[in-house]
Amino acid sequence: MSALLPIIEELADAADHAARARWLLETPLAVLIRDQVTIGRLLSAAGFHEGLAYLAAEIAALSAVRGPDGLAAFAVRMMREHARIGIQVIARSSAEEGK
Repeated sequence: MSALLPIIEELADAADHAARARWLLETPLAVLIRDQVTIGRLLSAAGFHEGLAYLAAEIAALSAVRGPDGLAAFAVRMMREHARIGIQVIARSSAEEGK
């Protein structure tokens, strides 16, 4: 029996970076922030550097001080969006290869 929560076990069992990318995009942000250390270790062990960058960008955006408009600084939002786009491309890669 694993000590990991079932949702984290899904990441641990992911077959490739595309599956890891899909997991990162589909997992609730609350899980990413709560289990960021474990998730980071799993991504690092898998050599998924783009996933680590995405995780860091999401955590930074979720943790950033927000302005009077309720938004994080523009640079933080753009970093997050660029990381998210990169992960989306990776997540789609295995689906497109199967066609």
